[in-house]
Amino acid sequence: MKFIKPKDINNLYEIIDNIDRQYLLAGGTDINVQIKNGIIRNPNIIYINHLKELSGIEEENDSILIGSTTSFKDIIDSRIIKRHIPLIHSSLQNFASPLLQTSATIGGNIANGSPTADVIPILLALDAKLEICSKISCREVFLKDFFIGYKKNVMSNNELITKIIVAKNAEQKYQTFYKKVGSRNSLAIAKVAIAGLKKVENEKIMNIKLAVGSLNEYPRRLFKVEEYIMGKTLIEIDFNKVNEYLQQEITPISDLRSDKEYRYHVCVNLIRTFLNE
Repeated sequence: MKFIKPKDINNLYEIIDNIDRQYLLAGGTDINVQIKNGIIRNPNIIYINHLKELSGIEEENDSILIGSTTSFKDIIDSRIIKRHIPLIHSSLQNFASPLLQTSATIGGNIANGSPTADVIPILLALDAKLEICSKISCREVFLKDFFIGYKKNVMSNNELITKIIVAKNAEQKYQTFYKKVGSRNSLAIAKVAIAGLKKVENEKIMNIKLAVGSLNEYPRRLFKVEEYIMGKTLIEIDFNKVNEYLQQEITPISDLRSDKEYRYHVCVNLIRTFLNE
């Protein structure tokens, strides 16, 4: 294993442009476990948590920019987040232990690509984008388009996530919802997680955004369910149809934490709860 500490952001881009089998280390809450368990072997570890360009929370025009190495504690404590994106602030209150909140980073939670990642369903419901940069260019990618398979994403080997971008008005005039079902009320890996936003006018659901975690190989939006629900009153929604579309969009598995039938029914019940609120 080789450990590398870039002297600045430009040096980082040079390094990742020239080294294969590299892993970026910020908080280390995911990668350290994977190394210990032998999932990752003989890696080139590039430490990035000291690079100030990758951390912090700021307002820019109509957007909130969150640096990829910003810790969850800094996000939870941020006045900017609490004011403009309260769904993130409230949803992450029970994220991990205080120690992990201090070390775990938002970019790491995303890049690791775990199906159970806490923050991804929330960001999906908020239509978040990622700024992805390399030595020669930067591009923005909607989070909904970032994952292409289990722990696979659209980044090239010489790219990294630098910022998470959320519109300031992402929650404006929406009712919000987040529920994580685990073995305990907090400090638990999600068996099912769902985040949602809905806009209701004259009893009709004019817009709805639903995102789920722990139900597929990576967290995702439920676009078919959303399309069916939009424009209907609660009375007009046929839950047999909701089930039909949901079965096309989620593929829950059975594991040590839960069986697939339980996950599916919990997801249906949480959607029903959100619609009835």
